Amino acid sequence: MKTMLRIMLALVALLQSAAYAQSASPAPDVGAGQRRAAVCFACHNADGVARIPGVPNLAGQQSDYLESALRAYRDGKTRQNPTMNAMAQPLSDRDIVNIAAYFSQQARGANRGVQTVAAVAQPPREAIVHARATSADTPTTATPSPAGANLLASGKQVYGASCFACHASGAAGAPKVGDRAAWSARIAQGDATLLQHALHGFNAMPPRGGCASCSNADLRAAIAYMTAQAR
Repeated sequence: MKTMLRIMLALVALLQSAAYAQSASPAPDVGAGQRRAAVCFACHNADGVARIPGVPNLAGQQSDYLESALRAYRDGKTRQNPTMNAMAQPLSDRDIVNIAAYFSQQARGANRGVQTVAAVAQPPREAIVHARATSADTPTTATPSPAGANLLASGKQVYGASCFACHASGAAGAPKVGDRAAWSARIAQGDATLLQHALHGFNAMPPRGGCASCSNADLRAAIAYMTAQAR
């Protein structure tokens, strides 16, 4: 009888300790989760409702489930997907909690709040901020022809809408726009090879760069714009 009583008291103490630990954990920071999730928007969209076939919707999912999935992708063994493993690897435990909280609060199929998120995640297309450049990084190429200028202007728009999340931050190993060292070997492969990488996916980059609505011409223009910044 005394043994059973001791066991029951030990269980009660254990449950109280677990409850205290859970209550002592800081609440998720949804705003921080939104900012950290910016690299996810290319595939999962800012509202968590994916526009790409085969990409799961995250809006309204249970935060516990999303946390578990992100941790599984981060360890690279439980769940294996080159894109997701690369995206999740640098996330801290706190990042995962915040990102899961952000997507869990997005309403399925609703547009409420999406415009605000997009405004934070995507800078105006005509005011894209690139990596800081020194005078040595200033392009020395000749002024492009009118046709070339139009291609670069179109590419800048595509970049601002679909590519900046990874290529402005270097997420998952993506070469940052304006980084000559990162782009030199890629430029040497030629635009045709880079286009094939964009079309079919390469390393952590999903097919079509995550932009299912982008035409081949759009992708070609985005490549021209990004490579021009590193020449």
